Amino acid sequence: MTEFTRAGLIVKFEDDSVASTLAEVIGCLESYGVEPVLDESTRGLVDRTDLLSRAELASSCDVAVVVGGDGTLLNAARSLVDDGVPIVGVNRGRLGFLVDVPPDGGLEELRGIIEGRYLAEERTLLETSILRDGERVASSYAFNDCVIRVRDLLQLMDFDVIIDDVLVTHQRADGIIIATPSGSTAYSLSNGGPIVGPTIDAVVLQPICPHTLTSRSLMVDASSRIRVHLWDDDVVRAQVVCDGQVYMDASLGDMIEVCRKDRRVRLLHPETYDYHRILREKLNWG
Repeated sequence: MTEFTRAGLIVKFEDDSVASTLAEVIGCLESYGVEPVLDESTRGLVDRTDLLSRAELASSCDVAVVVGGDGTLLNAARSLVDDGVPIVGVNRGRLGFLVDVPPDGGLEELRGIIEGRYLAEERTLLETSILRDGERVASSYAFNDCVIRVRDLLQLMDFDVIIDDVLVTHQRADGIIIATPSGSTAYSLSNGGPIVGPTIDAVVLQPICPHTLTSRSLMVDASSRIRVHLWDDDVVRAQVVCDGQVYMDASLGDMIEVCRKDRRVRLLHPETYDYHRILREKLNWG
């Protein structure tokens, strides 16, 4: 018996190498009487035409199985969070911080999850908005991070960081990364930011190559309202990037507002999952 009835299947877009794993996952689900529901990303990988849009899948499934890498899961999480669909990640990518079910060994870890032997974990998302003259002109969710930078150029930019209506700092840097605990092991880490455990309710502000040596990482309570005011100087164009996948153009003088989303993503891990073991393995700590 299993608690799941319909499982949405989402795969790495336009990657034929996941086809065999996808077929195995479908077979695994069907052996438990779980109906596989296919996302449009599976087009051409299976001999079926009853594919659903992401919105249709989100509203009709009680679990989602993502076959790909962390980037595939980031994309899925942003589109499924509002419907509260829990996510299982089958790793067919390179690193695999988030997609932690190995595709080999008969998918034993996936079978365990279907049978109810799993660890559930909730992860924070950010909601990022671009405000222009007080009006929201663009917005996106972010599972890992929101990056504010100059568009198309490697150039310093000036901006103020305001937290809960208090001016904290003026920065002159290549930009700034605002990261969740999940994203603390991504772009922020490569810029010297701290590793933050996924259950810590915090957000990391990490300047990118700051021009002032006293600029350092800042970790704030996740309930904070973070605003970044882009100075109207000689920088031509700015850009806000969420999870390295959603690109939003900004103008100098805009206010970028970043807040914790009120709903969280629910990840289902194998029962042997341990965050610190993942760190040790993925970062080659020995």
